[in-house]
Amino acid sequence: MSEKRFVTERLKMWRNVEHADSFERTLSNIEQYGWDVMVIKGDPQTRFSYTVGVHDTLGFPELIVVGLTNDTGAAALNAAVDALQKRVDLTAGRHRDIVGEVEVEFRTVAEPWIEHVMYRDYWYYQGERIPALQLIYPDLEGRFQWEDGFEDYFRQPLMQTAPPIDNRAKDFWAHNDPSSSLFDWKFPDPPHTQGFLSQAVQDRAEAITYVAHEASDGAWQFLGDSMADGGGPVVSCIHHPLDWDPSVRELHDLPRGWYAVRDKPGDPWQRFEIGPEHDG
Repeated sequence: MSEKRFVTERLKMWRNVEHADSFERTLSNIEQYGWDVMVIKGDPQTRFSYTVGVHDTLGFPELIVVGLTNDTGAAALNAAVDALQKRVDLTAGRHRDIVGEVEVEFRTVAEPWIEHVMYRDYWYYQGERIPALQLIYPDLEGRFQWEDGFEDYFRQPLMQTAPPIDNRAKDFWAHNDPSSSLFDWKFPDPPHTQGFLSQAVQDRAEAITYVAHEASDGAWQFLGDSMADGGGPVVSCIHHPLDWDPSVRELHDLPRGWYAVRDKPGDPWQRFEIGPEHDG
């Protein structure tokens, strides 16, 4: 058994109450190293890493970073904790030797974000208010996202306000909200890909009973019983129909050149290959 270098009142409490097996690694790492790093996998827009235990064992804020690869994110947070232990004020100015050769900034995380995305911290601290800092990195030219010329690929959700006010932060919030269509997104196309709705579906006058994934360009169609009659097509982000009808999520693996139909919501989807007479 690894030596317990850190023993706090909170750790003692958790060792004397029942907890899920999945939390055992977190508790053991905090006892041995002083903190654990949670790595949430995903694409560059949804993956993130954050610390658990830093505030309890060392008295410093917990840390979070979004978008870096799993290994880089974990290494960056560990480097930031090392800097904190050397009494570096991460909230003052910019700092090197955290992420490669670039400078980074740290900004305070608004409390609702901790509950919403830093789940294990919320569990470990039992919902108590704790401080947290977000590690914010620049693009390859060293420009931050509030500066001119910033490369948008490197844009991160800024967690200084809650609820979020900019689109990137709103999307990240939604990706971590089980009630949102963006949560556990499985479609091959990004949520904001444009699709086509009938006017009746857009107006919620008809339920979605026909979904097509076109062979030629991969476009998605969401129609009702009247199909495309009565106006349209209406251009929409493809995640919006899923907000109205979560059962459409079942069609995330509908191949190009196929369509699915059902008589009414609640009925199983039936899938068919699009024939030449129906394509487009």
